[in-house]
Amino acid sequence: MTQERVLIVDDEKILCRSLKMDFEEDGYLVKISNSGEQALEVISDFDPAVVLLDLRLPGINGIEVLKKIRVYNPEIAVIIMTAFGDTKITVEAVKCGAFHFINKPFELEELKKLVGQAIKGQVLKREVEYLRYQQRKIYRFCDLVGQSDKMMEIYKQIEILSKTDHTTVLVLGESGTGKELVASAIHFKSKRKKAPFMEINCATLPENLIESELFGYEKGAFTDAKQSKKGLLEIADNGTVFLDEIAEMSMSIQAKLLTFLEKKQFKRLGSGKDIEVDVRIIAATNQDLIKAIEKKKFRNDLYYRLNVVSIHAPPLRERKDDILALSNYFLEEFSRDMGKIPKTLLPEVEDIFNAYPWYGNVRELRNVIERAVIFCRGDTVDKSLLPREILEYKKSGIPELKFQGPTNHAQGKKSTPIDTVLLEVEKQIIDDVLKKTKGNKTLAARLLDISRHSLTRRIKKYQKENKRKGK
Repeated sequence: MTQERVLIVDDEKILCRSLKMDFEEDGYLVKISNSGEQALEVISDFDPAVVLLDLRLPGINGIEVLKKIRVYNPEIAVIIMTAFGDTKITVEAVKCGAFHFINKPFELEELKKLVGQAIKGQVLKREVEYLRYQQRKIYRFCDLVGQSDKMMEIYKQIEILSKTDHTTVLVLGESGTGKELVASAIHFKSKRKKAPFMEINCATLPENLIESELFGYEKGAFTDAKQSKKGLLEIADNGTVFLDEIAEMSMSIQAKLLTFLEKKQFKRLGSGKDIEVDVRIIAATNQDLIKAIEKKKFRNDLYYRLNVVSIHAPPLRERKDDILALSNYFLEEFSRDMGKIPKTLLPEVEDIFNAYPWYGNVRELRNVIERAVIFCRGDTVDKSLLPREILEYKKSGIPELKFQGPTNHAQGKKSTPIDTVLLEVEKQIIDDVLKKTKGNKTLAARLLDISRHSLTRRIKKYQKENKRKGK
């Protein structure tokens, strides 16, 4: 765990040096400033947890320094060191946001006790904030529902990885399968659970914003950088950073991420100073990273650095036993949140849900249930409440096969060879599945339970046959 930082601001140099030695003996990182102006310069670079601030300083006074610290970072705890005669100013300092004050001359142990309380208060505040954050997102964590064999395997992997809280993890799977839920479950079951779990979606931010969000920046690093800002890696110290859609990250940022993974250090934009943090990285993607490496779009060395352990989040169509369990969970959740009576699915809807391939996975199912609860007037959900695409899929199903059985040879008509019939049936099925997947061959191959290579080979065979027939 990283050391806590204390900044001492006082023009009494002997007092400063004495306090510095005492706090360093207790394991703190300590810096000294002998003026308010110097303190404000040090703060942005040193980033202290606690500032011991004298009110009477050369240049700008302690109250002004306090106000500027509160603007820069209100989380910094400022302990005022004051003389007995400064009662009025001390009260003003507390009103301006000072954590506490101590009268000079003071007992060292009393000061250390205040510093310890300030740091404990910061830790507690962070814990409360992230507990609230968890509660706001609890529905998302509970989306990781199911008792199918594939989900039981996921639970086992989460349990193992939560006990190795430094191992980098790569979560693979289609969109909507709950990759972020797997990442958050690993974090909240690990020793890091009291520290932040921070997420960044690499697909939704431009390159310059991803870099500043991850690493932070110094004041003046670019045009709009009016003050310094911590990045997610710094904010999540002792916690976890989840990098979603990692394949969308540019090659230049991939290089910086690789450096961080190897050294556990990084530099803010516009700074030459290394910042060391203790952060676990969990990355996720719905793309084939091996193919991305072949196309020179993803770094080979970063892939192997991230892929220490990989988890595959299965699509919903591969865990059909969980469809109704998830549906009932979402029904209960939305009915409760919307203040409606509990609702159940009619058998006809259950059949439709079990037959539908759920291309959007758990996310799509959740959206369908939410819509149904919004429009449902009674206590049951019937098929009239389902989206058109789901009903149309149910109606279409497997295409009707227009095949006439063998004709009577006595009538002089020739029967169609069985191989020709089977080939036509196979072609119709593949055409239908490709339409459903909008031409996505990888997804179509999964639905047909064949390899993508096999699907491509069959399609080429049909195309060759059509050319032969002049179609």
